[in-house]
Amino acid sequence: MADRSQQPGPGIPPASADWGLMLDVDGTLLEIAETPSSVVVAAHVPALLRRLDDALGGAFALVSGRPIREVDALLAPYQFAIAGIHGLESRDADGAVHRSSGGVDLSAARVAIRAFVEQAPGTFVEDKGPTLAVHYRQAPDHGPAVVRLLRGLAEDLGDAVEIQKGKMVVEIKPALANKGTAVERIVARERFQRRLPVYVGDDLTDETAFAAANRMKGLSIRVGATAATCAKYSLESVTEVHRWLDAVVVALEAT
Repeated sequence: MADRSQQPGPGIPPASADWGLMLDVDGTLLEIAETPSSVVVAAHVPALLRRLDDALGGAFALVSGRPIREVDALLAPYQFAIAGIHGLESRDADGAVHRSSGGVDLSAARVAIRAFVEQAPGTFVEDKGPTLAVHYRQAPDHGPAVVRLLRGLAEDLGDAVEIQKGKMVVEIKPALANKGTAVERIVARERFQRRLPVYVGDDLTDETAFAAANRMKGLSIRVGATAATCAKYSLESVTEVHRWLDAVVVALEAT
């Protein structure tokens, strides 16, 4: 008998054909890099995701803070059902794309953030249109100032916006846009109905998605060590995620 302690994701229930699988991208499928544009996609990952999509009959989706076009470029030549920019963009399995501004005008915040990063070497703004993310991985000492800046801008804009902390990044975004609501919309689609929601993510931005999966009696899986999470299961690293997904697809294709 195989030693389960040596299997990827010990304790996670065995893969099932009734899963509706949703995966975060950065920090889950891809190792986090110095900048979003410098990530490296492991050569086997796009085809692995294609196999998962096929094995699950299309009950597969990606959920990312990135715009859809960036994820498509990373995983080319394949495209998948996806929620991008925390759900402000979405594409279903049939290819229909939906976009929302979130109803928030970030023009003044954009000006203030650009002025800040010009004076804070090592920081930069990732302008996604309806959200603005300030990265400080290359200048961690600026982290507290980034938080103060975005918190103040959010207070000026009122309850319609909020800040979202991540790994060496803080984002200002519409308050109603989060991965939890994105997951809820995905599982309402026809291909996900009557399936067990399974969500895998790695960051604070994924906590709302874990909570949504938990509410629906699904599986929530956190990647990497963390002091506090509502996820019920864990995988140690991106490498272990790949090993686990390899095992999942093999099990599904054997059924």
